[in-house]
Amino acid sequence: MNDYNNPVSHGAETDVGLRSFMLGTYRYMAMAMAVTAGVAFFVGQAIIANPNLLGLVYNPVVAIASFFIIVFGFGAVGRKLPSMSLGGVLAFLFGFAAFMGVLMSAYAALYNPMIVAKIFFMTVAMFGALSLFGYTTGFNLNAIIKYAAAAFLGFIIIGFVGMFVPALSIVGGGTFAIVMNVIALAAIAAITAWETQTLKRIYYGSVGNPEMMKKLSAFGAASLLLAFINMFSILMNLFGRE
Repeated sequence: MNDYNNPVSHGAETDVGLRSFMLGTYRYMAMAMAVTAGVAFFVGQAIIANPNLLGLVYNPVVAIASFFIIVFGFGAVGRKLPSMSLGGVLAFLFGFAAFMGVLMSAYAALYNPMIVAKIFFMTVAMFGALSLFGYTTGFNLNAIIKYAAAAFLGFIIIGFVGMFVPALSIVGGGTFAIVMNVIALAAIAAITAWETQTLKRIYYGSVGNPEMMKKLSAFGAASLLLAFINMFSILMNLFGRE
């Protein structure tokens, strides 16, 4: 009997392929996260040895420039993905991971390591649950993503304003900061679930093109890493103070 004419067999093969694609994406993400953590640690140690470096890494100009670099980088790679080599996409993934490590170095330099570890595992649990939801839900998350994206963009803009207007800071312990971070956490939660669901759609649209699937997996890992880092940063804002 020809298995290709058996819908049950074909569906099972598709599910196995999807699981392999998703596991490959999370594998890339884990490797990139290790790069981020390593760079954050070493840059953090440099900041401890020379506190003047902190002002070079953490200032409004760097923060705003970093936002546009990330947006431009993802946009440029996303447009050129079909013509890029797998090596080029992986270079983007790990280069992006290293860049984020520099931006995350203050956590290694200024925060209690036990608190950072606690928030990290909290983020892992939350991210895992949301990814699982995005993977299994039958609800089309496209219906809510535009609201989540708008809310998170608003959070970023307020964060920039707060660098110049302390009353609007999102990193303080006041009521305003807590409310903004809770809203942002809800937004990034929705974005994380949506990105996972989108990866499933991407897989089904690229079946039969193994090279493209690998590139999409690496690019998806970069998007998920960004969501994870944003989630971690928000949880640090909410629960990272001693």
